[in-house]
Amino acid sequence: MTQQPTNHPRTHYDILSLSPTLFSSGLSPAEIKQTLKKSYRRALLSHHPDKTSSSPSTSSTSIDQITLAFTTLSTPSLRQAYDLFLSSSSSSGSGLGKHKLQTGIETIDLDDLTHQEGGGGTGQDEDGEGEEDTWSKPCRCGNPRGFLVRESDLQEAADSGVDEVVVGCADCSLWLRVVFGVVVQDDNDEEEESKRQ
Repeated sequence: MTQQPTNHPRTHYDILSLSPTLFSSGLSPAEIKQTLKKSYRRALLSHHPDKTSSSPSTSSTSIDQITLAFTTLSTPSLRQAYDLFLSSSSSSGSGLGKHKLQTGIETIDLDDLTHQEGGGGTGQDEDGEGEEDTWSKPCRCGNPRGFLVRESDLQEAADSGVDEVVVGCADCSLWLRVVFGVVVQDDNDEEEESKRQ
């Protein structure tokens, strides 16, 4: 494995020795998953302190970095947010070489966000109807509704079998991972609920 120059932070793709075009290469999802797992295991073995001859302090990649890279690239919503970050970093002219790569995303539960029924003036269709519920959280950049999650975002994630959404601030480059649980209520539960009321 070749070492990256110290002035260029390594991306998750570099850490796992993968090409960023892997996900658009035409491979099936099963083949992509298998390739990710092989790269993850190879990286773990090549950087494991018990398996390498170099001391842990001189190793350029930690086990935590490898695990974070694998987790990010194998989770579609996280990979999408990460790829967006990479593309915005390179297209804005800042380049990854000039700034330290920030891989941390704050994780928060949906219940910790402020809920507003009907969207509070957002999410209207052309007729001004069909407003959806929204959840928001102020961002440290000063935007009081910097992180905004719409009911349709949650529904889309749940339909995909994912229990989290990743949203970016409307005014800055910070990201927030919002985890949620889906409660399925069957007809019997609804009847009992209506009888109690």
